[in-house]
Amino acid sequence: MTQQKDREQIRSIKNEVKLKISVITLHNIKNYGSALQAYATQKKLEQIGVQVELVDYWRKDVLDKNLLKECIISSDWNKNFFSRLIYKLIKYPSVHKRIQIFNDFLKLYINLTPVKYISSDELVKNPPIADIYCTGSDQVWNSYWNRGIEEPYFLNYIPKGKKCFAYAASFGKERLTQKEQNIIKPLLQKYSAISMREASGVRILKEMGLSSVQILDPTLVLESSEWKKLMAGRTIRRRYLLIYQLNKNYEFDHYAQQLARNTGLKLIRLSYDYHHILKTGHLVCCPTVEKWLSLFYYADYILTDSFHGTAFSINFNKQFSVFYPPKFCGRLKSILELTGLENRVVTDINNFSQYNKKIDYKPVNKILAYERQKADSFLRSVLFPRNSNRGNS
Repeated sequence: MTQQKDREQIRSIKNEVKLKISVITLHNIKNYGSALQAYATQKKLEQIGVQVELVDYWRKDVLDKNLLKECIISSDWNKNFFSRLIYKLIKYPSVHKRIQIFNDFLKLYINLTPVKYISSDELVKNPPIADIYCTGSDQVWNSYWNRGIEEPYFLNYIPKGKKCFAYAASFGKERLTQKEQNIIKPLLQKYSAISMREASGVRILKEMGLSSVQILDPTLVLESSEWKKLMAGRTIRRRYLLIYQLNKNYEFDHYAQQLARNTGLKLIRLSYDYHHILKTGHLVCCPTVEKWLSLFYYADYILTDSFHGTAFSINFNKQFSVFYPPKFCGRLKSILELTGLENRVVTDINNFSQYNKKIDYKPVNKILAYERQKADSFLRSVLFPRNSNRGNS
């Protein structure tokens, strides 16, 4: 009897000690999609029953002190002293607000490593301690945005022999160069399981002889009921058309303005920049993440060219239309195809009939329910393989 009690106590203690998962992702890129997918990844893993810590890794170009410098260097304003001065006067306030908004969100909601890493060498010399390591979601493997292949996102720093996997990772593009494939393939061979956000990512890996599965972006895996707990209350009482536009596009602006006139909806423009007050619509610049969610949730119609703008439109069962961005539109195509909503893409800026073609969310929500279960099963099979095997027997 004593031995049996001892065994039960040991089993109880083991059950109380949670697995620790270390996740590296794009948590600090200072945009809503990056912040919210990091939150959703942490939340989902916690719901499954593990301890989660996100690696506070910063590419040098996204360090707060470098953001303004990067904007100057890469913009059309870097022509002479006067253009740079005008740029600073216009851009600095919105960039400072943007930095504050997202840093506050990370401090409040994201469980980060005590150490802030700003190089691959620092991670290799002093890696975070965990039971399992994970490459998180978003465009972690996009060599264009990362300005090359960032090996920390391929877990180059984890101790030898440690288990690792990828959760809804993305290349953010349709194909890789042969040079990229030659570098990336060896980095991925240590992964015990890989899930990709887009079908194109699954295809890319298959071409390299690597297996993977497609699963939903974490912001869609987390149900709308969870997002409602996070979001702020309603602030705009009138019925409104919400614009969330990330790319310059005259046709987008024309369509939004005309659609607002045709429907009588108030035009609300969500933006990162104060100077967009000169554009059509009432400007809401750099709202808190909680308010950003609220603006999507209470909108009567949404017009966007953003992947996560589309993802939250779908998650909140909103009526919406999409403009494809000029670069990396594959991720948008992928989520629309997955949910059977390819017809929400605007192809004729003088045709506004789409507004009256209401989305039937019954089949969409069935697809989301299936895909959420698929994501849950993937995570459980990686984190608790014995339990998963018993459940399938």
